[in-house]
Amino acid sequence: KPHKTNIPAGIILVVEERKLLGIATDGDIRRALAGGTDLEASIGSIMNRNPFLVDGPKTNLEILSLVVDKIKHEHWHKDRLDKIVVVDKKRRVLDVIGFYDLWQASDMRFKHIGIVGLGYVGLTLALTLADLGFRVRGFDADSRVFESLRKGKAHIFEDGIDALMKEHSEKNLKIVSAFSGENNCDIYFVAVGTPLKGNKTPEMKHLEAAAKNIGKVLKLGDLVVLRSTVPVGTTRNVVLPILENESGLTGGTDFLLAFAPERTVEGKALEELRTLPQVIGGLNHASADSTANIFGFITNSNFILPSLEEAEMVKLVNNTYRDVTFAFANEISLVSRRWGIDTKRVIEAANHGYPRSQVPMPSPGVGGYCLEKDPYILSESAKAKNYDMHFITHARAVSERMIDSVASEMKHFLTTHHSGRKNPKIFLLGFAFKGKPATSDMRGSTTVKLAERLRGMGYTNIFGYDPVVKKADISAIGVKHAATLERGFEGACAVGIMNNHIAFEGIDLSSLFKGTANPTMFFDAWALYNPEVVAKNKGVHYARL
Repeated sequence: KPHKTNIPAGIILVVEERKLLGIATDGDIRRALAGGTDLEASIGSIMNRNPFLVDGPKTNLEILSLVVDKIKHEHWHKDRLDKIVVVDKKRRVLDVIGFYDLWQASDMRFKHIGIVGLGYVGLTLALTLADLGFRVRGFDADSRVFESLRKGKAHIFEDGIDALMKEHSEKNLKIVSAFSGENNCDIYFVAVGTPLKGNKTPEMKHLEAAAKNIGKVLKLGDLVVLRSTVPVGTTRNVVLPILENESGLTGGTDFLLAFAPERTVEGKALEELRTLPQVIGGLNHASADSTANIFGFITNSNFILPSLEEAEMVKLVNNTYRDVTFAFANEISLVSRRWGIDTKRVIEAANHGYPRSQVPMPSPGVGGYCLEKDPYILSESAKAKNYDMHFITHARAVSERMIDSVASEMKHFLTTHHSGRKNPKIFLLGFAFKGKPATSDMRGSTTVKLAERLRGMGYTNIFGYDPVVKKADISAIGVKHAATLERGFEGACAVGIMNNHIAFEGIDLSSLFKGTANPTMFFDAWALYNPEVVAKNKGVHYARL
């Protein structure tokens, strides 16, 4: 009667009086039969009498180190190490361990982690892992990012990031130019950007380059986890073939592959990495389980999906849902203002005590690197299956129309009240794509887009201020930097608060308006101020969405 065993499938142990004589794997049997060996032949005629053995007892970590050494330095074929036999001094079998079981059971903290792409996603993950005791190697193709991090300086604003950089730079976190040699890793996270091209389709060249670089150094047992936002099917149909072609290994058998979308909000990424559930989809169960083991050190909550594609879809659903919701509020604003209705009061009344709808407040468009591109990536995924997502593309168009509406309103005011002025001054506050939580990221910023629209209308005397964004970054987009709010308001014919940073709440507007032109347009995009209070300032025309 068969009895239960923990021995991995696919291996035969040939023993005599408990002493191991040799082993035969399913691969040995297949090769023997293909070579003409009769099915009735003795197992002794095909068994391997000199297999790779580990002298035990040893810990999982010690065994794993021996196996990795064989792979790295002696270039052993994967089949020789697929099943690891542990014996005592008398060659009696103590255990047989499957390679992936050993890999997963080993202490993850001893694994080297490589991260490709050190932007808002990759750097925060790298520092979080370094802070947990992992040895992390980071690479970024952008020379400015690379050099800044090499010097121990974060190139992005994120709450708590400077302290972590100071603590872990060149210690647990090292910035490297390649993952070869001593920088070779066991786990690779890919966090490169997938920006949109001019035709609104995702640019995949950065992702493909990252996969090629990893594939060149990939070894048996490694894990690759994709964090970049991609069209559904990309991990399996784009990344996997590149990794296999470059490494000569087979995904799911020789190395593991998973997709785990990044879903943190900029400004609170370090906090949310520790609290948000991690969604994981693997090429196989081993891939998903190994990825969950890593994230288990970061957060207590993992949600494992049965496929790569479902995990890819999750990120697109999260961001597209938010984009569509914001677009709904924006279209309500466009209609309400034509009726002379106060949009904020309408939405507040609609939400008050009514749990079945929580409509957000309108905004001057929907900015940010993710929300403005991910709906297009989802739409691209739909087109791959011959379906057009009309609803989502309309929502995108509504939000993009908001900036034109704001620019036109400013132009109308300036034309009506300051037609005699040559190049009237415009002051814009808040150049990051959002104010709460604070970030320095200007990618997809509606303020940047508004400045571009205004310049296209002939207004070039535009000043800007942001409590987080660097002066050089504001100047680089053709906007004059205002060192203080007072300097920005001074002589301005139009003032626009474009994001909801906490620094813009409770400003002494009465004092600042004394230095502006008369009349002045005050555009409060986020409805931070009471219109009745602002109207008490003589010559100030209040407007909001």
